[in-house]
Amino acid sequence: MTGTTLVPGEPADTALVEAARRGDLHAWERLVRRHQESVYRVSWLIVRDSDLAEAACLSTFVRAYRALPTHQADLDVLPWLIRICAGESRHQRRESGRPTRSSRPVERRRAPHFPSSPIPGLAQAGGLDLRQVHVLVEAFDRLGEEDRLVIAARYLLGLSRDAAADALSLSSGLLDEQLRGALDRLRTRMVAA
Repeated sequence: MTGTTLVPGEPADTALVEAARRGDLHAWERLVRRHQESVYRVSWLIVRDSDLAEAACLSTFVRAYRALPTHQADLDVLPWLIRICAGESRHQRRESGRPTRSSRPVERRRAPHFPSSPIPGLAQAGGLDLRQVHVLVEAFDRLGEEDRLVIAARYLLGLSRDAAADALSLSSGLLDEQLRGALDRLRTRMVAA
């Protein structure tokens, strides 16, 4: 199961994909609404700019719609969208001339549907106080793109190990190794703060 929870009575992604393949635009719209926030978050973690993230999201859903005939309906939709989103976001960043490293200050302006923290719900998770949440968010922002994405896939989007590996085009073993390294670097940055 991916990080998106279904509301009782809502059709599964596979049913919506099949309907969208048959030309049901309403089914496609439901898929977009269901996954747009997760896709935006992944895009923002790559481009670090709300306008570029919005453009990359739009491109992601356009490319995904065009690729529906080749998408295997039994595969999870969110990892597939994340793979497309990562490519589109990197393309948007290259086209804009933005740096690929997170050496520049992180933009604080977000689109209205994106919370002020890229790590929602942190204050409740693990009993962190506001200062600890701030330190964690700042440390997370200073991580490299690959570290942010691997942590986001597993913990922010709530993807299963296999779905996260699929989304990032990694083997499960490599995902585990990269996640351990990313979490170690996050802890190191938090201690240094």
